Amino acid sequence: LFQARKQLYGEQARTVATGLPENGPALKRHLEVALRRTPRLRRVAVLDAGGDVVEEVEATQPNPEGEWRAAQARVTLPDGRVLECTFAIEARFFAELDDAREIAELYQGAAQLRPQIQRNYVRAFGAILLAWAVLAGAVGAWMARRTTRRVGRLVDATRALARGNLAVQVDASGSDELATLARAFNAMVREVRESRDRIVYLEKISGWQDVARRLAHEIKNPLTPIQLAFQQLEARLRARGEGDAELDGLLRDTREIVGEEIGTLQRLTEEFSAFAKLPDVNAEPAELSDFVEEFVRTSPQLTGAAEIDVASGGRCPVALDRLLMRRVLTNLVRNAIDAAQPARARVHVGVSREGDRAVLTVADEGPGIPPEVRDRMFDPYYTTRREGTGLGLAIVKKIVLQHGGEIAAGARPGGGASFAISLPIAEQQG
Repeated sequence: LFQARKQLYGEQARTVATGLPENGPALKRHLEVALRRTPRLRRVAVLDAGGDVVEEVEATQPNPEGEWRAAQARVTLPDGRVLECTFAIEARFFAELDDAREIAELYQGAAQLRPQIQRNYVRAFGAILLAWAVLAGAVGAWMARRTTRRVGRLVDATRALARGNLAVQVDASGSDELATLARAFNAMVREVRESRDRIVYLEKISGWQDVARRLAHEIKNPLTPIQLAFQQLEARLRARGEGDAELDGLLRDTREIVGEEIGTLQRLTEEFSAFAKLPDVNAEPAELSDFVEEFVRTSPQLTGAAEIDVASGGRCPVALDRLLMRRVLTNLVRNAIDAAQPARARVHVGVSREGDRAVLTVADEGPGIPPEVRDRMFDPYYTTRREGTGLGLAIVKKIVLQHGGEIAAGARPGGGASFAISLPIAEQQG
């Protein structure tokens, strides 16, 4: 652009030189007209062959385009004179020209340094790539070691489980796939342990049922002959009619003792027989809340002996054997009534839903259950009452387990004992 401007000024100077008068007023007027008509022309002069100024005209008004620098254009005339024109070039062109020169020099210098720059870039890129590779390898090794340790712990736990250790658990912290696998493993172990405990308990109950069946048979057979023999002895002595008051008193006391003990043995025999003949569960769909309300409504012998409160926490569809579950509730409510003696008992029965389980609770306001008793209270023939046989809670637990549920004993808030029965929620049929 700078060179093009200089060429333009040269053409304009040649135009001014065309028809240039020799001297005098005509020459000055020509120069003045050229000064007014030619853009950016600031001074025009005519020099003779010796270089002296013949005529000169210079602009007095400031350049309308602002700051400027001079650019001269000279035209040599045929008669030896020289026309010298001074034009204005905006100062910014000189600044831009300097900037362009600096950029060009910088580019030329960069072009010379290009091979070295390329080598430096390649080296820097290689160093960065190597650093990232080392970092990625270190992170990968750390993650791999962490993963292998967790997998190793899971393998060790699996081997312990295979050896029969059902108390083994693994760390399930985190949210990745291994944590999910660990949680699934822990849940599987708990289910296996619960299933094992359920099977062991049911097998134990089955063994005790065989014992109860034999005991009932062995006790029941001699009871009738003993009772008949005593009745015959009593009748024979009375038939003699000797009127021995001491013998009559002894006979009366003996009859009461023998009768009471025979009654006790008969009651034990009946309980042993009932325990031995406990039927299998025949579960049918039922609403647990409705079943509990029906049980309370149709059990006057229990409601007459205690105040029974029923609290329902929503619908709980379950599958249960009504006959056997009534037996469970009857046993638990009677135990609650006995725990409150001699005062009138108050029994709290509640139904609630916790996830996929229905929870039935029976609580009393008695003295509670000692911690050392809770571990054995469901064992057959274990009892803390003189008149108890230790079969009631064993029967309760067996029935609950056969329903696929669980039963646990604990303390009632505010005092007393609480039994919680957890049953699986039955699938709703459409």
